[in-house]
Amino acid sequence: MQRLIFHLSCVSFLLLGFASCQAQTVPRCRAADPLPSKLRHNIAGLSFTRDGKTLVSAGGDTDIKFWNVATGEVQRTQSGHTNIVYKAVFSPNEKLIASSSRDHTVRLWDVATGRELHKFTEMRCSVKAVAFSPNGKMVTAVGNDGMLKIWDVQSGKEIASLVHTDSKDVDISNYSVVFSRDGKKIYAGNGDGTISEWDTETGKETRNWKAHGDGVFGLIFSPDNRILASEGNDDFTTKLWDTKTWREIRTLANPKTEGLLQRIKSIAFSPDGKLIAVSETGFDTKLNKYAFNRTNVWNVTTGEKIFTVEGHKSDIDAVVFTPDGRFVVSGSTDGNIKFWDVKTGRETRTFTAPLIETTGN
Repeated sequence: MQRLIFHLSCVSFLLLGFASCQAQTVPRCRAADPLPSKLRHNIAGLSFTRDGKTLVSAGGDTDIKFWNVATGEVQRTQSGHTNIVYKAVFSPNEKLIASSSRDHTVRLWDVATGRELHKFTEMRCSVKAVAFSPNGKMVTAVGNDGMLKIWDVQSGKEIASLVHTDSKDVDISNYSVVFSRDGKKIYAGNGDGTISEWDTETGKETRNWKAHGDGVFGLIFSPDNRILASEGNDDFTTKLWDTKTWREIRTLANPKTEGLLQRIKSIAFSPDGKLIAVSETGFDTKLNKYAFNRTNVWNVTTGEKIFTVEGHKSDIDAVVFTPDGRFVVSGSTDGNIKFWDVKTGRETRTFTAPLIETTGN
């Protein structure tokens, strides 16, 4: 297995310190299925503004919604994508939002006006994750075509195209991506169960390690940047990695139940870094129904499970803490967003997205 494919013409961008390379991956993905005529805003991603007053959700109805947290009402709906929106994240100054979608695009939006600033079409399959650099000057995305791409936010130009592996024998997809705090490294969760570290100045894969049995569907740094948490979707574990030694600190996991298809769906640190929330689902393939959809809250230092909450009817694809740390918020494909009190584990509020009509795509 080749760890890095860079063998075609590379053009240096001296001002940005990157190399842009066209990589030799062969995407093994098909066109997205048409959308049904009626669908709900199935929650795929959640992001808060720093003041906690606005919650942004990415959803299955192709839209991005801005929720007023005080009232639970949708303030604004951002339209433009033509299929499921997986992620919608704020830039560091909260003036922009970057979104990634099953329609094979990444888009940049002006928060104040709602105007689409850039539409990146270089991805050849579903785009699973997107992230801004800490200084807000770059945006990166990964997806099912195995490409990690980086664009300049201001100009919209592609400045790097990186490949972890190009293989017919393994899952080449990239499922998650995060920048280091100083912006000098990018970490990507790969379909082969590894995590790649990329140097943003040289475009080289500087570290790669086996983290999970299969695809690494989620990555997130603790607020102090001392821990990188990884989500193993198929092996049903969350692992915590020391960012100085890159050794595993601990594994967080519930026992597996025979006969269930069990998956980790989303992970989030509390603002103080003391807690981590992990959502998971269990599906009975024989009975063709969910056995559970739940969110566990763990103590990061001790590995003790603090509490478990249940209430959603289907996959919980997004979890996030409120900026004040008082609530953990879960978003599900059932179209509901639920607030859970961190001290008691009780559900305090539910936002429900409306069922909408669509012409289909």
